[in-house]
Amino acid sequence: MTTPTQPNRIAELDGLRGVAIASVLWQHMVKPYMPEDHPLARWLQASTALSWTGVDLFFVLSGFFIGGILMDHRSSPRLWRVFYTRRGLRIIPVYYLVLLVLGIVLHWQIDGAHNYTPLWAYALFVPNIAYAYTGSWDYFPLGVFWTLAIEEQFYLLAPWAVRAISPERLPWIVASLALLAWAMRAALLLAYPHGLLATHVLMPLRMDTLAAGVLVAWMVRNEAARAFFHRMCARWSAGLVASGAVALIALTRLTLVAPENGSAELCLYGYAAIAAVFALFLAIVTIERPPVLVRLLSLGPLVQLGRYSYFIYVAHSFIELKIIGWLGGGVGFTLDSPAALGVMLLALAATWGAAALSWRYIEGPLIALGHRYQY
Repeated sequence: MTTPTQPNRIAELDGLRGVAIASVLWQHMVKPYMPEDHPLARWLQASTALSWTGVDLFFVLSGFFIGGILMDHRSSPRLWRVFYTRRGLRIIPVYYLVLLVLGIVLHWQIDGAHNYTPLWAYALFVPNIAYAYTGSWDYFPLGVFWTLAIEEQFYLLAPWAVRAISPERLPWIVASLALLAWAMRAALLLAYPHGLLATHVLMPLRMDTLAAGVLVAWMVRNEAARAFFHRMCARWSAGLVASGAVALIALTRLTLVAPENGSAELCLYGYAAIAAVFALFLAIVTIERPPVLVRLLSLGPLVQLGRYSYFIYVAHSFIELKIIGWLGGGVGFTLDSPAALGVMLLALAATWGAAALSWRYIEGPLIALGHRYQY
């Protein structure tokens, strides 16, 4: 089976996508089923306390890719038409296909499945607004779609903003928007000290993570910014590594309690620190390109995982629930035996296989079709 080739794909950036989706898979498909009384399981739980931030890495990467595309073509008279056509072909068919399957499951209440947010909110890419309003999540396979809602809302606004803002002013405006996101979270925290789900799922309150990626995209395209970053890395490389390590250790030690509730730690510095760490890492990969790091991120399985990441993200939780429900006994399933481990490996393999088929027959051809439209 051959995989459709795509223009301008950079292996190490696909590898970063692979890191992001691997983190999501670990968070959703492995960690919840670890036995609580096993020492190794407890150590793995503690050492991967930040695995939920895989979605934040996706946000930074999205800001980087989309921001870069828009900067490169901001003067094109076909900017909006081509951008929205390509994004629509990339996102909508697979999303609606999975949403249709989930709608059938919910309609017939297969295995007792039920939802609280109407399906039209998902069809319009606004479930995050519904979650913020109700203060609660939804049926798990639908619940992961809040990140896609943030992405689509970003896509809706970004072309107009990049077209209207000059390249010289862009980094200052983007940095101001990141600061505004922090200020809004802090203001909500003052009004609701125990935290709100809204601070975790609404695009304006999470736009600092997207903005961090846009800033890296601007740096890559600005010679003076690249030179400054190169000098900084050459002069302060040990300090950068130490600072990054301290930041990660501090965040892990805090464990960022209840991130879905917009905890005080996250609102005041957690989200911003995570965005900064991922943006710094992305800048190092794209500007400095350390050979060892680039080779690691370019490993074949990691690159392939990154290329399959979109389908894996939208479908993994449904595939997981069905296989564990059918073969693992459903509620109470725990990774405490070779048979249970086999069920989990089968769920992961089924997710990978379905993603490979989606890439071969749906996503790859549609991406190629989208690239027939030139800016």
